[in-house]
Amino acid sequence: MTSKNITALSTAEAHQLINIAVEELQHLASQEGSRGILVTRTGPGQFIVELSENVPYGLTLEAVA
Repeated sequence: MTSKNITALSTAEAHQLINIAVEELQHLASQEGSRGILVTRTGPGQFIVELSENVPYGLTLEAVA
């Protein structure tokens, strides 16, 4: 898994689910050492958390689609 779609009904739920996804992807990123994590808000309560070649290893960035 290099990306995860998240749908949340509240801000607290969004934070919790995003943090879980980021932790999972940090583990994968540390194994390969070449991609960082991008969290993109795609709509109200909707996010994509993914490993991205456009983000330097060791960083987590946010974007709005």
